[in-house]
Amino acid sequence: MKTSKEWIGKVVVSLLLTLIVAMTSFNYQTMAQSKKSSPTQITNPEKTIVLTKLNDKVWAHTSYNEWNGTTYDHNGLIVSTSKGIVLIDTAWDTADNYQKTEELLKMIKKHLKKKVVLALITHAHDDSIGGIQALLNQGIDVRSTHLTAKLAKDYGYPSPKPTLDVNPVMKVGDTVVESFYPGEGHSQDNITVWLPQYKLLFGGCLIKSLDAKDLGNLSDANVEQWDDSVKKVIDRYPHVKTVVPGHGNWGNKSLLFHTISLIKQHKK
Repeated sequence: MKTSKEWIGKVVVSLLLTLIVAMTSFNYQTMAQSKKSSPTQITNPEKTIVLTKLNDKVWAHTSYNEWNGTTYDHNGLIVSTSKGIVLIDTAWDTADNYQKTEELLKMIKKHLKKKVVLALITHAHDDSIGGIQALLNQGIDVRSTHLTAKLAKDYGYPSPKPTLDVNPVMKVGDTVVESFYPGEGHSQDNITVWLPQYKLLFGGCLIKSLDAKDLGNLSDANVEQWDDSVKKVIDRYPHVKTVVPGHGNWGNKSLLFHTISLIKQHKK
């Protein structure tokens, strides 16, 4: 009788262990499927805008345009805060046609379920400021440096609020956003944007991707000062982990050193 009870006990324990293992496996598979189903990239039907998830709070937005007969991409950032979205740069539009930025705002509202409450413009070229009118039409607070605001007017765009020289560090809800003007480079007015919580730097057109073989559009560039400007960024943000350039693929701080190498090659 005692043996029978011991045998039944062992069977019960064995069944319980099997049940626990099965439930754990089910929960793990469910979590894995849930993570897998969470989109890391969103594209509009026209494929003119691509949103790519960098982390739980930051997305890159990429739009496309032609320059000298070749199609190029341009990156900006979408930063989700407890107070709403901070948008870094518009889509690559023009003063007369800002449909891509209108589409970008629709995608943010649809997929991220938040309103854009602040936008920063990193320089006054089409790829960064082209869609500013779409932002202003929705009452969005658009900011830049004094120089970018002046150049925007010269280039036929509405001027952003020129506040970043005096107030480069902004706290939007639970998120700190810092703009930095390191000096001339790709343009007179190019700035970077730093997200300290994520150790993420938006280098904009000041910084080149690892795929870049040259410095690109030099119509407003100051090549002599460019490498000094990049060195200031390196010195200011020694703990950077992710660098997003204005064009091409993002990566780590090696993009900063690659940019300096390209500048040196050009000077030779």
